[in-house]
Amino acid sequence: MNKCILSNLLRARKICKTFVPHKNRCITYSLLKQTRYFSDISPKKLPNEEPTNENENDLVSELTSKHKIFHDKDSKVILDVEEEQKRILLEDLRIEEEQEHDPYSGLNLKRGIYGVYDIEDLIMVLQKDNAKNIFVVSVPKEYIYVDYMVIVTGKSQKHMSALAAYVRKVYKLKMHKKDIIPKIEGAKSKDWIALDLGNIALHIFSAAARKQYDLETLWAVGSQYDNQTNKPMEADIMEQYNSFLDVFQPENP
Repeated sequence: MNKCILSNLLRARKICKTFVPHKNRCITYSLLKQTRYFSDISPKKLPNEEPTNENENDLVSELTSKHKIFHDKDSKVILDVEEEQKRILLEDLRIEEEQEHDPYSGLNLKRGIYGVYDIEDLIMVLQKDNAKNIFVVSVPKEYIYVDYMVIVTGKSQKHMSALAAYVRKVYKLKMHKKDIIPKIEGAKSKDWIALDLGNIALHIFSAAARKQYDLETLWAVGSQYDNQTNKPMEADIMEQYNSFLDVFQPENP
């Protein structure tokens, strides 16, 4: 019996030796066959490969198109309280400088109703150019001269000339073609400059000349009660403004 078992074991060993190489050859041939098969077809159509969604390849580009990519340079700088206050102050100063560069900011540049200048518009122009002690008096219509007389004081001869030029410049911006450009009377005088604006007579005095001529009192009480009327005056000034003084004297009661 032992001989029988030994014989069977030997036979089985012989079969294994002959079978294994044969099996290895079959596996090698099969793998080689598949490898050649794979090399002959498109890599997109490999067997047993699950289908993929083509849109997945465009995922990055789609996200890029719908959403902006963040960069540090695009981020807003957040200032602290002190820096923010400085920024606001600089912005306010910039606005003020821009307004100062516009000499006609805030003025009404449309022609007035009763003349090129309505009295309110002229007062605003005089205040904007720092005229001092603005005096306005209404002239009775029976004089057939002007509706208002305005008297102001200039700080210096340069300021008086600049004030008259400024009033005339705004007049030209407001006027229509039919209106007459006013002439600056006494343009080189250091004491008294006058402009006839049609419905308004404007007189620009130096402080000393305004006190000397005192047109406010002359107009209010009349020449017979005005002490300044009989005082001697310089000949050139009297000749230059004689026509104005004649008009400003009210009729005697």
